[in-house]
Amino acid sequence: MLMKGFWHIPAMAFVLGGVAAIQTGWAFYVLLMMVLLWISLYRKRLALFMVILLYFVFGWHYLPSPSETKPSSSFSGATISSAIEETSHTIQMILKHESGEKFQLVYYKNEDQDQNVPPDWHHGAVCNGFGDAEPFARASNPGQFDYRAYMLNKGVNSQIILNDIEDLHCEGRSYLSYMNVWRDQVMRKVKANVYPGSYGWIKALIFGETDELNEDTVEWFREFNLSHILAISGLHVGLTIGSLYFVIYRMGVGTRRQAQFFVLLLLPVYGFLAGAAPSVIRASLMALILLLLTLINRKIPLTDILAVVAFLLLLLNPFYFHQIGFQFSFLVTFSLILSLSILKQYESTWMQTVVISLVSQFSILALQIHYFYEIQPFSLFVNLILVPYFSFIVIPVVLILFISCLVLPVFSYSLSFVLVEGHEKLLSMIQMWTRLLDFQWVIGEVTPIYIFFYTLIFIFKMKWWGERKHGLAFFAGVSAVSVLILYSAFPYLSPKGTVTMLDVGQGDAFVIELPYRRGVIMVDAAGPPVFNENQKKTADQVILPFLKSKGIDHMNAMFISHQDSDHSGSAPFILNEIDVEQIIVSQYYVSQWSGEDTLRVEAGDRISVAGHVFHILHPGDDQGEPNDNSLVLDSMIGGKRWLFTGDISTKVEDIILKKHSSLWVDVLKVGHHGSRTSTSRAWVDRLNPEIALISAGVDNRYGHPHAEVTERLEKRGVLLLETNRHGAVQFIFSGQSGTFSPYFPYNASRE
Repeated sequence: MLMKGFWHIPAMAFVLGGVAAIQTGWAFYVLLMMVLLWISLYRKRLALFMVILLYFVFGWHYLPSPSETKPSSSFSGATISSAIEETSHTIQMILKHESGEKFQLVYYKNEDQDQNVPPDWHHGAVCNGFGDAEPFARASNPGQFDYRAYMLNKGVNSQIILNDIEDLHCEGRSYLSYMNVWRDQVMRKVKANVYPGSYGWIKALIFGETDELNEDTVEWFREFNLSHILAISGLHVGLTIGSLYFVIYRMGVGTRRQAQFFVLLLLPVYGFLAGAAPSVIRASLMALILLLLTLINRKIPLTDILAVVAFLLLLLNPFYFHQIGFQFSFLVTFSLILSLSILKQYESTWMQTVVISLVSQFSILALQIHYFYEIQPFSLFVNLILVPYFSFIVIPVVLILFISCLVLPVFSYSLSFVLVEGHEKLLSMIQMWTRLLDFQWVIGEVTPIYIFFYTLIFIFKMKWWGERKHGLAFFAGVSAVSVLILYSAFPYLSPKGTVTMLDVGQGDAFVIELPYRRGVIMVDAAGPPVFNENQKKTADQVILPFLKSKGIDHMNAMFISHQDSDHSGSAPFILNEIDVEQIIVSQYYVSQWSGEDTLRVEAGDRISVAGHVFHILHPGDDQGEPNDNSLVLDSMIGGKRWLFTGDISTKVEDIILKKHSSLWVDVLKVGHHGSRTSTSRAWVDRLNPEIALISAGVDNRYGHPHAEVTERLEKRGVLLLETNRHGAVQFIFSGQSGTFSPYFPYNASRE
């Protein structure tokens, strides 16, 4: 057969072409990698190299580099192309124009009414409607998840907000909609027949959805690289096929061929039931092809089958290329197939399990750091325990429980109760044990050149390991880890420091990184509004991703100006994730923290943190309310004098000016988010700042910053940098000079 056993090479070239197209900085490294692969492995195959080049160019032009479009507020003839997702607050779906462009339609439910999905909204329905065209929220901080990029990478170009449920009229439906209804009915039946705590596990391991599981449990699985257990993949498909085959053939229910035909017919249904995620489709298609080949007595290398499946999926939906599930699934599977020669070197099942875990972990390590900025070094050991446990106990029991719910529901409640009682307790014990190993190696945002070098080293490690050159393979493994250690050490070798005003909406959060990573200091840690249901939102979506993207897992101090949520709300969640040596608050702070780690300060104090000095200008006397008892900090950073003011009012400004008649600053953190209750004319005239920093939410309900404040500053020739306009603002300095850099260009729109 033409190119038999080599189809994975053009498949890799196709994907690398797509990478080079969207990551312009990667192009040179990707091309270089291709040349190196050709020179080292295929020196005598010029024709193959030409094929590689052809597929590389094909991938460069075919795989999408998406862009956002501005939709009209009204639409007609748009088809619902996704499942309709309903929560307690929203209904949302994807619609497709006749032109092929997709947009997301979102409806926010009226809290005063009991609203559900209307009966004429179905997959495949053709709809007319109107609403408000709104751009997707985009990242406004370094390291932050970019929702706009996420949606564009799914092929969804724009968004419309539906104001009234009656503003959308749909007709018709697709055959797939009946399948969706059937799937929902099955899920409801299962939920009604099992012990409440067990349904989350059934939904995750059978239907591929983790929303019913405890958030902390899902996060724990992610931290220890166990998400592949919860994501339906080859493990689950293999166990399902094996179980069916055992019941039908081994137990004498039918012949081998009958068992094969039954599994062949059931695989598409199982793939749909399991959510049809890329990992599910990949595993189901591979199983389908292997079964067909078995029926016709043909053999094709596994790498060729994987390449064919990858091509099929990308040709049908090029946007799979951007999805993390697709990337992880194919990368791990490809690496495991290539490691078959390594597995044959070990007769012990235990050693083979260790090898599989090692190969799986190392194969996705670069991508994991790229997406999450951190790794868990002890995840290998946890995988060695939980993968066999889920493979041989939990998943088979869940399969039996699922079938029982459909066939003999009378037994399902008792069985599910046993599952929850035993499984949850055992998992809790394992989680307690892992807390002793809870060391997250925070590496930070890696550059393409480091991913390139790591990938190259990993390829040679696998090659030498397969050739039984264990010394060279061990050297490659050490080199791969050394690359990561070297990258982690870079901040400690850099003479540059940074001050970042994070865009946390209506609140304050500053991070100060001293040169040579001599110290990391935070001033305030805003949380979301107190009425927000998810109080971890700002920490999880803005502050912690920023810190981890910078490789920060330790802080020398955290100043909290006062106890209002917009200055302190994220502090407890940060303290759970980041080691903070000392919390510094005023003597009037009503604190949930106490003990040796908390330092209370007052006006006149001089605080040294990692050798960097802060002067406390306020509070002295109790002002009677939190805003006016805010800490006011004076410090020299990068050759400029900075003043952090919390939420003080003009009354406190007058008190400070009377006590410090010669006070001046270069950089002023404007008080109370630019409210007219702060930043008096006398204050601005006396301080005479060059730069004013304002942290305020976009379109916030208070109207901050107030026009009279910004006008007052601009008339003095002060340069304004505002998070509601510019996103995060960074001051990067070395020695006594530095430069301010907003996340969005100074005169550009956030949109």
